[in-house]
Amino acid sequence: MHVYSVTPESASRQREFTQDYLTRLRETGAACERAGWSGILVPHNLHEVDPWLIAGQLGAATDTLVPLVAVQPSSLPPHTAAAMAAAYATLYGRPLHFNLVAGARDDELRRTGDRLGHDERYERMREYGLVLRALLRGEEVDTEGRFYSYRGFRLEPRPEVLSQCKLFVAGSSPASIGVARDVADVVVTHPARYPEWEETFLKPLLAGGYTGELGIRIGIVARSAGEDAWVTARERFPETWQGRQETLLKTVSQSAWSRQLAVDAVAEAAAAAAAAASAESGESAGAAGEKEPDVYWLGAFRSGHASAPFLVGSHQDVGSRLAEYLRAGVGHVLLNGSYEYDHEDIGRALLAARRAAGS
Repeated sequence: MHVYSVTPESASRQREFTQDYLTRLRETGAACERAGWSGILVPHNLHEVDPWLIAGQLGAATDTLVPLVAVQPSSLPPHTAAAMAAAYATLYGRPLHFNLVAGARDDELRRTGDRLGHDERYERMREYGLVLRALLRGEEVDTEGRFYSYRGFRLEPRPEVLSQCKLFVAGSSPASIGVARDVADVVVTHPARYPEWEETFLKPLLAGGYTGELGIRIGIVARSAGEDAWVTARERFPETWQGRQETLLKTVSQSAWSRQLAVDAVAEAAAAAAAAASAESGESAGAAGEKEPDVYWLGAFRSGHASAPFLVGSHQDVGSRLAEYLRAGVGHVLLNGSYEYDHEDIGRALLAARRAAGS
């Protein structure tokens, strides 16, 4: 199981930072390396520091950590992305991975003049991924596509370590699954609860001919005692009016995973409210109050401060739930952020998952 954290925010409306961003970035990278994790996701959007500058700082601050750099085809041509990977490999003697994203935020797409529809953006990503993979392998590219045209182009210089670079494709729509089949080394999704994830994502993906690796993006809050984990999770991700409104807006997002998570998050909140009202009225005397909360939790997503579901509970409970995905073949776990003081508890939950999955 390969585990990835995510780089810290450069700025936040909710938090004030006592350290400058470069210090926080380097300390985060070093902490992830000490935890034994494989890599770190470097996001790409209009309100964050350039991901390639961040990757360079991470390379200088760590020895083995591999940046997983988010790349939107609209912002960087594939030959430039390949050249950046070559530069990184030349400087630090290791590969980096690419997280190919079509773009989920409509406002950012409009501001940058990207007017392609949802499925068209994935058509572009397919072309992008095929060109990028060929260049990383050292092949000569000669192609005339709808979005990219090359005549006898080859990446030079090309460090041999580039053959270890992997392409991650994020998404869960039919269009993204088709692209994953054609270009992905690792397909990543923000998973639903396991039975739904298996039925609506995994089976269609495999039926479509995908033979690559699987990844999920999920948050983890684990403690020795499950009730302590829930206290931490609810304090860290309090529900607010603004968060609920943002969740409602996401129910009509172009992004399939964001839309489905938002719909599920609204349903989860409604079910919790109904259970609380039932308990208050005495209709289910004692039963509702004794029921353990589900380990799979969308409250962090609903708060507006996280983009993925969370697993919350004791090390064993979180490990048991995560093991369901591992047994299905998931080999890459992308964490939705963490604090360094959480790393030991996350490590224990991951160990419990490996044991439960028999790996």
